[in-house]
Formats: sequence, C-alpha cells, structure tokens
Amino acid sequence: MEIIIKNISPLPQAKIIFEGLTVIAGENDTGKSTLGKLIFSIIKADNMATANQPRQQLMNTMINLVFDSQISNDGKVIVQDKGVPIYSIKFSQNQCSSFEFQATNFSLKETTFIQTPFVWDLIDFFDSVLRLKQNQELTQNISPFSFKYPYLFWDVYIKITNTPIKNNLKTNKLVKNIQNIIQGSFEQHNQKIVFQRQKESILLMNVAAGIKYFGLLQRLAENNQLNSNHVLIFDEPENHLHPEWQLLLAHLLVDLVNQHKVYVLVNSHSPYMIEALKIYSDRNIKEKTHFYLNQLTDMGIKVNEVTNDLSIVFEKLSLPFQKLEQTASSFWCR
Repeated sequence: MEIIIKNISPLPQAKIIFEGLTVIAGENDTGKSTLGKLIFSIIKADNMATANQPRQQLMNTMINLVFDSQISNDGKVIVQDKGVPIYSIKFSQNQCSSFEFQATNFSLKETTFIQTPFVWDLIDFFDSVLRLKQNQELTQNISPFSFKYPYLFWDVYIKITNTPIKNNLKTNKLVKNIQNIIQGSFEQHNQKIVFQRQKESILLMNVAAGIKYFGLLQRLAENNQLNSNHVLIFDEPENHLHPEWQLLLAHLLVDLVNQHKVYVLVNSHSPYMIEALKIYSDRNIKEKTHFYLNQLTDMGIKVNEVTNDLSIVFEKLSLPFQKLEQTASSFWCR
C-alpha cells in the first residue's frame, strides 16, 4: 500500500509505503503524528461507512474528532495498492470535500492509535462518559449529550475494556509472551481492571507506565484487535520505556507483522527503538519494512525514505549529545 499526501498540515507532500512495518523518525513537530492520525482517520471512515453515513461524512467526523477540524485548506490524499487507487480524498477549508473509493481485494479491517499508556488512568472518566451515552440512548427527552473528549483515547478504552475473548492459539501465545515480559496480567476483578502479579492485585494508578504500555497490547490481543489486516499505530512509545524494554517492544512489534500479519506504524526519535526495529525486521520482514526521516528544511518538512541507509537518522539523533559534549568541554576549559 502506498500513501501519497499533498498539503496535509504541516506536510506539503509525502509518499509513504505501508506494507508491514513502517517507521518514521524525526524531531518534534515534523508531521510524524499527523501521518499516523491521517491513516487512522481514513481507515475508520472507510470501515464505519454505510448507505446513511457515507465515507465523506464520516471523514469529516474524524477530522473533527482527531484533528479538531484543522487538517488542510487545499489538500489531497491518494491510497493505492500496486498502483491501483483505493481511496482518493480531497480537502478544502479543513473539510473533506470528496472521498472516492474503489473496491479491491485489499482491505484494512481496523486501526488503533496508541498515544500514551495513561489511557488506563482515564478508565473511570470514560466509564462515566459511556454511562451518559447509554442514558441518552434510553432517554429521548433529555438534552443532547455533547462535550469534547480525546477520541483516540476513547477508541483504545473501548477496545481494552471489553471482555477478553481468548479463542485464538496464536493470540494466546502473544498474550503469554507479554505477560512474561511484565511478570503479570491485566485482569477484570469485580468490574474493575487491575494488574495481577502472582497473588497481588495492584490498582491501575499504582502500575508503572512501561507496564501499562505492554498491558494495552495484552488487552488488544485478547480482544482480537491485533489480527491480520489490522493497523497498529504507535506514537513515540519510547517516552515511557527503559531502553531494555524498548528493545522488547521492538521485537514484539516485528513479531506482530511477521506472525500476525498486523500492519504497524511507529513514530520515534529513539535510537534504541529505531535500531532495534531495523535489526529485528531484517531477520524476517526486511522486504515489508520501510524507514523514513522527517526533516524541517527551508522548503518545509521533507519526508525521505532511508530504508537502505539509516546513518542520517542516527546522525540527526546524535546531535543533542554532540551539543552537550561541546557545552561540557567549554565549561571545563574555563
């Protein structure tokens, strides 16, 4: 699958190949998250489309929920598979002005965008939101229930709080692998999710952020959200992980692509995460892996594929260390 982008804020243009594992490196504010949110929104709009709610209408809903109605004044996105267009989407004045779809044998069934492990800390809040939504559906004479909440978090919340299905041998193996890493399991106890470690039930607020990250994957796997043709988008997962656990997560993500046929997009500025993804993917999914570097230039943000040579990525990521060494040297030379 190839995604061609023109004038999607803040990206003037980009071409991304999405075949299995796609990794986008770069500094902050270079459009990495924008690419992930765009892919998420397109897949959601496509999968939720009905005769009464066409793709264009749902894409506008996603623009409101995911981009807060700020995506492009005059932009275009084309998604194609082997040169055959699947989606052709145009934007005008921060609205989707057209969403053309051509049926092919290629389809993406679902997508999940993981932005932070602290979704777990919002469960009580989202439980209240869910009750209000259900009450609105049952009671017709109340005022419409409407207030803004983070939709990306809500989507993850719905997927991790469902009752686990556990009916797939391959999924069970994945879940056990995650449980071995975190030495415990996220389980439902008395209508509450807790982290169970041996005989101790630990409240979510007392669980380390790194464990919560892997816990998200455990619950997504149990609820059949990490299956073939599903898309998993990880936005800078290294922010809450020790380097050793970054390597473990990288190995796990490559396995999702290789064994479970999940499409994985990772945005990162961690040399540990990027190098680990490169090493692990070279073993089994090299032909399905693509690396990109987003850079701010005089002409705007450029998105360049660097799959065959990551040296420029590591050079960019090492610049802060070089600046720090220069600062230290000047301090000691005084």
